[in-house]
Amino acid sequence: MGIIKIFFLLPSKGKFLQNFANNDQLKAQAEQVWRQLDGLSPILLILTAVLGIGLAIYYYTGYNEMPGRHYKIQHWGLWAAIAFILSLIGTAVIEYVGIKTNIKTGLTSLYWLCAINNALYCLILYFLTSVVWCNFNVCRTNAYKFLKF
Repeated sequence: MGIIKIFFLLPSKGKFLQNFANNDQLKAQAEQVWRQLDGLSPILLILTAVLGIGLAIYYYTGYNEMPGRHYKIQHWGLWAAIAFILSLIGTAVIEYVGIKTNIKTGLTSLYWLCAINNALYCLILYFLTSVVWCNFNVCRTNAYKFLKF
């Protein structure tokens, strides 16, 4: 599919396959892992979008409607961290469950680089959703709009 190219922390396919150059059977399995990861990338991006956008919306609506003063930047940062961690763990779980292989070594760093990349995208979406939410009057909230321009 080629979507895997947006994961900027991942090595190129050629660099990844170089790790298995000495064994043709492992190299073939590594190519299959790369294809499976590429096939999972739309699911991983959907997970990121749902968590990044969804948790930002929840922060500005449901969470800030609860009793108590949640209007501080620390609360916004806490929900950003929750989005990051859930995206990181969710991506890793999907990778470990969704990719079938007999390769025992050399994949952990690939999986975690992809998970970190996805979690960073989640943070970016959380931030962008917050900027939009704070700057449009249609989006109501009683939260402190520190991102308002």
